[in-house]
Amino acid sequence: MGNVAIVVASHGEFAKYALDSAQMIVGKQENCGSMSVTMDLTLDEAKKNMAKTIDELDCSNGLVILVDIFGGTPSNVSGNFLLENDNILVISGLNLPMLIELLLNRDKPLNQIALQLEEAYKQGFTNINKLFEERGEEDDECQIL
Repeated sequence: MGNVAIVVASHGEFAKYALDSAQMIVGKQENCGSMSVTMDLTLDEAKKNMAKTIDELDCSNGLVILVDIFGGTPSNVSGNFLLENDNILVISGLNLPMLIELLLNRDKPLNQIALQLEEAYKQGFTNINKLFEERGEEDDECQIL
């Protein structure tokens, strides 16, 4: 199986910069795009922008759309495409660990990608204060790892 296409979508420019940041870590990626919902964009314009972004990609191996917030415009627009196609995975909760996980595992089937993104989302959260409290103040350096 080849690589799935990826669209990262968010309110504001978050998606664009998240994709830029992830590529800084894992390297430049092909067959990826981002879509930003800005204050001046109507719902119809958002749908057109998403369609344009998807049309520019090779989705023959599937498409993963990673959105910021469930129920927001990027999520709702993505849901419309999900209803029209059966080879799309839409996941909310965009964060950098999830995006990196997606970029590193985009050669897998959509159902496996979904499971890995769920796990990456959980592992991406660490209460560092709690971690420090559990480890105690054994030395003066601020070492977490």
